[in-house]
Amino acid sequence: MSEQSPGRSVESVESVGFEEWVRLVGNRFVPLTLATGDPETFTGTLRSRTIGGICVTDIRASSHSVHRLSRAIHRDQSDHLKLSLQLEGTGMVMQDGRSAHLNPGDAAIYDTSRPYTLEYDGAMRSLVMLFPHEMLGLSASMIHTVTAQRLAGDEGIGRMICPFMQHMAENLDQLEGANGARIMHSAFELITALLSAELQRDPAHEQQGVAFESVRMYIDTHLPDPRLSTDAIARAHYISTRQLQYLFQEEGLTVAGYIRSQRLERSRIALEDPALHERTVLRIAQSVGFTDLSHFSKLFKATYGRTPREHRGTRV
Repeated sequence: MSEQSPGRSVESVESVGFEEWVRLVGNRFVPLTLATGDPETFTGTLRSRTIGGICVTDIRASSHSVHRLSRAIHRDQSDHLKLSLQLEGTGMVMQDGRSAHLNPGDAAIYDTSRPYTLEYDGAMRSLVMLFPHEMLGLSASMIHTVTAQRLAGDEGIGRMICPFMQHMAENLDQLEGANGARIMHSAFELITALLSAELQRDPAHEQQGVAFESVRMYIDTHLPDPRLSTDAIARAHYISTRQLQYLFQEEGLTVAGYIRSQRLERSRIALEDPALHERTVLRIAQSVGFTDLSHFSKLFKATYGRTPREHRGTRV
């Protein structure tokens, strides 16, 4: 089943049996193998919405298991992450030799580019988010260390973040347009914070994770400044440009690439906002730090497949 375009309403599938569930879920985004101990009484329901390349799905189902098998993984597939937030019942997430037992309010992250297993012993409900690696301000190598770990919803910053995610599950209808994109942007800031807190539990990542997070937040805050550069960021943090570049290299990123991607994403959200329809494309480009309209338009088209004006036209 293909993903929805960003402006479409919530997809809803009500109370289907196991055979239909396998057809709907087994190859929805990546090939999965599903199993249940009682296919005759199995029922599954899902509500799903895709916005800005992120799919958010509210799943209710009977006891079952989900397996991402190594033979179904192909190198030419796009690497995505999944975040599963347990809403009702209990679940088990297994990947990379680790397993996380999830109670309601707990979450776990896992990587579709490697095998994983989800197990639900009874009736369950979960919010599952599928998104590209680059949506998070953390490298794939760092995320690899926190896959299939319980991100507790009843302690630390999880007590603030997990309820926000639960409200998203209850209000999928509200995730539309520019406001929906902003909510999703906020959600990923929170998810990054939750994962960063987990990484800081490991002394091997603490210093590096905190430093990168500090620099990333500085960049996000100063994006509108056209003078933002590797040199300026390094000076602000009292480190050399070489140290800064190495820090981003360790995250699988470049400083310039990160700045560019964040500016483009903010411009995309602004172009989709009806409240900013009277604002010219040039003003929007300048508001996120671009100074050359032609350069901005070329970058935008190379990233999103259409010019800024064409993209705005599809949202009118």
